[in-house]
Amino acid sequence: MGIGAALALGCLVVMLAHLRLPYPSDQLNYLTAAARFPQPLPDAAAIHQVTRFGLIVPTRLAIAVFGYSQAAYHVVPLLAALSLLLGTYALGSLLFARPVGAAAAVVVLASTPVAYDSTDLLPDVLAAGLFTIALAVAVAIRRNLLPATPWMLLLLGVLLGWSYLVREFIVFLWPLVAVLVFRRVRWRGLLWAAAPVIALVLAETLLCWAMYGDPLTRLRSVTGHGSGPTTPQIADTFQDKPRHVYLLRLPTTLNDYPEGGWLVLLLGLTVLGGLLRPRRFAVPVAWFALLWIPLTLLGGIADPAAPKLRLQLIRYWFPVFPAFVLGGLGLVWLAALAVLHRARDRPRVRSVALALPVVLLLAVAVPAAGTAMRGWWAGPGTRAGGDTQLEAFRSWMARHGDGVPRVWTDTHTGKTLAVYREGPFGGLAWRAQVARAAPGAAAPAPGDLVLFYDVDHGRVCGSCRKYARLTWGDPPRPGTGWREVYATRDGMVRVYRVGP
Repeated sequence: MGIGAALALGCLVVMLAHLRLPYPSDQLNYLTAAARFPQPLPDAAAIHQVTRFGLIVPTRLAIAVFGYSQAAYHVVPLLAALSLLLGTYALGSLLFARPVGAAAAVVVLASTPVAYDSTDLLPDVLAAGLFTIALAVAVAIRRNLLPATPWMLLLLGVLLGWSYLVREFIVFLWPLVAVLVFRRVRWRGLLWAAAPVIALVLAETLLCWAMYGDPLTRLRSVTGHGSGPTTPQIADTFQDKPRHVYLLRLPTTLNDYPEGGWLVLLLGLTVLGGLLRPRRFAVPVAWFALLWIPLTLLGGIADPAAPKLRLQLIRYWFPVFPAFVLGGLGLVWLAALAVLHRARDRPRVRSVALALPVVLLLAVAVPAAGTAMRGWWAGPGTRAGGDTQLEAFRSWMARHGDGVPRVWTDTHTGKTLAVYREGPFGGLAWRAQVARAAPGAAAPAPGDLVLFYDVDHGRVCGSCRKYARLTWGDPPRPGTGWREVYATRDGMVRVYRVGP
């Protein structure tokens, strides 16, 4: 319990220092959908996103408490990251040893893609965390460490059902949970676990019917995802590739990150462990295979001309990060224990070998996590990196915004700016309306303010720079009669008052 609490506290401290800007893409689509829930989002381009009620509903609860604010945006991702951290630690402790669980939890959360998404409002970390906790519960039930009572099985079903409501293809992993608990609970117990899953799926269909007029809205959107037209530049990254490219997509994508070599090593060690000790590594190997096989098939093996998924999007693989990290570190731990066992009759060697399991574990985990953290620590767009310019603008507007009717900005910056119209924990910070300018649309009037954000380099928000240049010129320039009234020292935020 003490190790888990220390891991959770350390994780929170690091993540709070690295809260990212609410990005005007999928992330804010989820926040907008949650703010409108249970009303439908009109003209939603990505129906599969706005019907992920496992993410939408808890975010709606956060908005009810904190308003349309930074806290509402970040609270669910923070809880998701904690669930992944603690689930990985629990599983590692059950399958191997507590040091393995702790080391794996740190490596998983520190890995660049997971760390990057851990404070963003996206479904992947949450789905991975819920399933990892469900799997830990299943292993504990199998080993008689938790009672196989109806209430425990109902909890297991809720975790699995909610993981589906967050991310659809997590269902590929469910058979592993059923196999693990079957020996203790038999068919009757599986029915108890299935009850909340059925109830949650039914609730989803009713919500889809009430909100979008079709109970199968999400199912149709998900099954049709990837079949629509795409730009040639994007299509060239995942369509019509040799089949071996799809087979190796995960390790090649992992290698794109600073710690990629270490992650690929852990993946290889997991496979090796499955070959050498198939019973001991059955859980991590089956866990990995149950997702890798269908994703690889859907991602191009079955039909290279029309893949259903872009497998180079690393977040699709988050649910198996704990599997191969635990498997790899578990093999290192077991190998060290084997050496220690051989030294039992040699007192001088044994005294040194006692530390070997922990030393070898740290020799892999520390450089893996450290290499990753060195790459993203205090990075652009985080508080630790000094990117609090919109917070500074909010404070300035709270003091100087009286009588300002509108704050104009480009369409993408406007999505983010709406979050900073409220205080960090809710409550209106300034009264002016956020107006989104577009070519050929209404223009700012005298007395309005115009905000340029990250228009020079796009270091934090590339889409903000792109749409600002489409709106205000390339490069963006203030209009005739505009007067600069506020700017951050680094020029990331520049604000102009429109004159008569």
